[in-house]
This record gives sequence, structure tokens and C-alpha cells, in this order.
Amino acid sequence: MVNKFTDLNGIKKQSRYAQYLIASVLAVSIAQINAVQAASVDVFDDWKFKTNTTLSMGTSWSMEKPSASLLFAPDAKKIGKEGNSVDTNGDNGRQNFNRHDVISQIIRGLTETSLSDGKQGAVLSAKYWYDHAYETGRGDFEAFDDRQWPDLAKFKGIELWDAYLWRKFTLPNDQPLEIKLGKQALNWGKSRFFQHGINSVNAIDVAAMNRPGGDAKERVIPAEMLAFNLGLNKNLQVEGFYQYKFRPSVLDGCGTFLQISDFTPESCGPITIAIVGDRTTETAMQSGSYIPRGETQSAKDGGQYGIALKQTFPDMNNLELGVYYANYHSRFSAFEGKAATGLGAKYFNTASYYAVYPEDVRMFALSLSAKVGTTAWFAELNHKPNQPLGFNGTDLVQFQILAPNSPFTEAGVRPEFGAHVDGYARLPVSQLSVGAADTVTDVLGAKNLTWMAELAVNHIGDIDGQRFGRSSAFGRSELSTGAYDPVTGANACIAAGSGNLSAEELKDLNRQFCNAKDGFFSEWSAGYRLRAALNYPDLLAETNVSPSLTFRHDVTGYGPNFQEGQMAVGVGVTATYQKKYSAEIAYQNYFGSNEFSTIDDRDYASMVFKMNF
Repeated sequence: MVNKFTDLNGIKKQSRYAQYLIASVLAVSIAQINAVQAASVDVFDDWKFKTNTTLSMGTSWSMEKPSASLLFAPDAKKIGKEGNSVDTNGDNGRQNFNRHDVISQIIRGLTETSLSDGKQGAVLSAKYWYDHAYETGRGDFEAFDDRQWPDLAKFKGIELWDAYLWRKFTLPNDQPLEIKLGKQALNWGKSRFFQHGINSVNAIDVAAMNRPGGDAKERVIPAEMLAFNLGLNKNLQVEGFYQYKFRPSVLDGCGTFLQISDFTPESCGPITIAIVGDRTTETAMQSGSYIPRGETQSAKDGGQYGIALKQTFPDMNNLELGVYYANYHSRFSAFEGKAATGLGAKYFNTASYYAVYPEDVRMFALSLSAKVGTTAWFAELNHKPNQPLGFNGTDLVQFQILAPNSPFTEAGVRPEFGAHVDGYARLPVSQLSVGAADTVTDVLGAKNLTWMAELAVNHIGDIDGQRFGRSSAFGRSELSTGAYDPVTGANACIAAGSGNLSAEELKDLNRQFCNAKDGFFSEWSAGYRLRAALNYPDLLAETNVSPSLTFRHDVTGYGPNFQEGQMAVGVGVTATYQKKYSAEIAYQNYFGSNEFSTIDDRDYASMVFKMNF
């Protein structure tokens, strides 16, 4: 990215004071709002108009200093930080923030309305937000600029959310049929914690969920579709959808705290290449040592559909078995590009890369859910025979700058000038997840303890040594000319002088990361997630106090969901008054033995005030 370097200490202090002042005024204003209920009004005959609004105000703070291993050394040095990474393209989100900096300060809301007579109706909702910290602030490394970003990733906005019509019919043989038409979220799948399952048919608003006070209703981005549910008999139903407008997932913008790539999100980039010496991102841009980003190739609107059969077995604890098939376009981007048209750094900017959304991903799936005693069990298995998986980004860049030792060519062979490169391959990918949830009474003096746990396993077929995943923060992987020899230094992935690091520092990086296996997607990967919360309804008058704990453990392998050894724990306390007002404090900690983690220095704390009316 093009960066602006400035001494901003005074500006940041004034901005933070303004943020705290605004937060205080808003907190007092919300506290003085009269208690009101969600409105329900009889319009005429049997028609009812309902409305419900959720408003929240939240702030998050960085709680960990930036990891030197993830900051590009010359850039970090220029702004008074410590860095020993040779990668320029994955650190802006940490270069911008110090420990205890405000990383978000947001006011957000979601208003839902409906009009119905019980047999037909309309649903309309909108969400809106304003993040004062990003909208008015500047990072340590660069100014925050969201002008070209997708609307949902921007620091402020108003977005139409749900907008659909629905109607219920009774067919001649008393079979119930419900049809929905318009912008809506599809409720498919059983997994509660993991992506890449049956829920892959939905686009995800990642940016919204990473802001303080994220509402579960904002996670899935509604899409324009026709959906139906037909009861074939008392225990068998068929569901289906046809989506007529493509909607991609939305990531955090580049340079924001939780974004680990400076070029992947929409409208971010370019890819800078600071080859050797004390060259910064800024000087690389000035000299033309970068790969520009081209126009995104969005997927077509048509060709997205799915069907599901769901059978309930009353004699087996109402076990529900679901069978699914869907054809959809990838909700997350992959990349394509072309190589430079000549040798040397002066030709780097004749290469290019651009985002694509691979079309016609096929999915076959099964789901199960049942209640055994008081415990609810849920599971799903899905198989995608042509799932797009992105190659390692650094390997792609080396191809684009015509390196003779990239894994995409034979040893010693340079790519052709201007050659096209696909940044992904389609492989068969399967995912199995199994989970359970329950409520236990009288635990630790609480009225109850609610808990949920889920385990998932991923399998990638036909991987055959191809290198998918692994952040470019860890430099190049093994060269096609042979394995790195730490004794002689032969076949070093990271050249002498890179990042202005010492010979010993570069030797350590080569020894740790210059290989073809560590950190890349593996055939198998697995992990689990836990969540538990206690409820104390009588601790304070008319107030339920609920401490909670979440835990992540990626046990083995690397894949779409897992990085071996990565752990995270989240703790929080929520106090809810009269079921309408709530206050929450929370802390998220990332840790573990994952040598390829890009999030271990992203710990944060947050405080959120919320009201419903």
C-alpha cells in the first residue's frame, strides 16, 4: 500500500480525548432513554406491524505489543518499532497500533420491521454503524482510508439487510408450502463454530463480527433468492433455493487491527517488493518495485441453487436427518495474475494480480440432530469435489517476478514473460463436525450453566505436495532447485541483505521456514471449540449476570479451519437489565505452539453497552 509517514503523537492524543468524550456523552444519552418495548401495532383486520431495534456502543483496545517477527524491519524502524520480518505485505494492521491503543470505537444498530397477517407478509431490516476510531484517526504507519472498500467494510454506513416477501400455502393434499422471495439469509447446516461446512452457501460479514458488539444476525449476509419449504408429509420436508444475485463475503479492510494481509481484501494492495537493504514500503513504491492490483472479476449472478430433504424420526428422539446438494460460487476470493514482461526490479510493476471468485463449487452434505436426555447433539458431513484452495502467496509473487526457482516451474526455468498464473487449484475437500449442547442447573451458585462443544476434521484429497496457505509473513518456501542447506547456505529462500537483517538473523529465518512442508495445508487437520456461560438472575435486582468462557484448540494439521497448535481463550461478563439493557466486558487472548501464527499478538479487550427496543 502507499503509506504516509508522519509524527502523529499529538494528533493521536487529541483524537483519543475526543473519542473518550464522545463515548461518555453517548453513554449518558443512552442511559437516559426511557424504557420502551419492541412495537407491535394492529394495522387492519388481522395484519400486525412489528418493529425491533438493537443499538450498541462499544470500544476495543489492543492488549499486546506488536510481535517483531511479524513486522517488516525497515518499516518498523522508521516509526520507532522493532521488526525482523522480511515481508512487507502482511503487517500494516500491527504497524498501525501499539499496546493499549483504541482499535475500534463504534456505534451500531440493527432495525427490523415486519408486516404480517400470519399467512403472508414482508420483512425489512437495515443496519447502520459509525466507527469513530477509524473514521477520524490515523494509524502509526498509515492513514486509514476506506474510500474504495466494499460498503460493509467501511468505517461508517447504512445497509439494507433483509428485504423479502413470504407467503404460506396449503396444497390440495394438505401439504404446507412456504415461499420467500427477496434478500434473505439461508439457514442451512448444523455447525455452530466452524466455517466451510454446509453454511458455505452463505456469505459472511467478517468485518461486522470483528467490531465490538457484533450481533449474530449480522454474521450472514442476506442474498437475493427465491427459497421454499414444502412439507411432503408430517415428518418429511424438502427445502430449496435459487440465488439470483451473487454476494461475496466481506473481510476487514487492510490496515485494520485484525486484518493479517495488506493486499487480500477488496481494493487493497498493491503487493510491494522491498528486495534487499534498508528499503521501506514507501521507497519500494517510489521505485516501482511492486505488483499492481487489477480489477476484480466477480462471479456471475446465476447458477446458484440448492435442495435439501429433511426427515424426522419421532421414535428416535425426533432425530432429524438432512441430505443436501448445492451449486454455488465461492464466497471468498482467490487470485490470478500475470508475470512481469521483463527481468529486473524495474519491470515488477508490469506484472499484475486480481481477485476472482471461482464459480460452480459443488457440495454434497448430510446433517444430523437429535436430543438424548437433556443434551442436544448435532453433526454434519460435507464433501466438495472442486473446492478452490489458494496457493502460497509468496510462491505466486516469485513466479510473477520471473524467479527461476519458483515451485510453479522446473528448477532453473523462468516463467515466460507475461505468463498467466492461477493462484488457486480445485481439490476434493471434506469436513466432518460433531457437537453437543446442554444446560445444567445449580452450578457454582448459578441458576444454570449452558455449554456447547464441537469437534471438526478436514480432509484435502490429491494435495500431492502442492503448497496451499501459510502467510507470506514467513518468507519464501523451499526453492525448486533443492532443499536449504544450513551448513553451506545453498538454496536459501531469503537472500542476503533482505530487510536489512543480519546474516545470523537471515540464517535463523531460513532454517525455520525454508522448507516445503511446515505451515502449509496438510491432508488432515482437526480441532475443537468450547463455550460455557453461567447465569445468575438474582445477583442484582432485575439483572442477569452471565460470565462466559470460549476456548479454541487447533489440535493437528493445517487447513481451511486449523493451524496446528493455535489456541485462543475468550472471557467475558455480561449484565442484562430487564432483558433490554446490557453491558459486557470481554478479553480475547491468542496463544499456543503454532509457529506460523499471525494472530498471537492480536489480543484485545472490549466493552459494549447495548439496548433493545
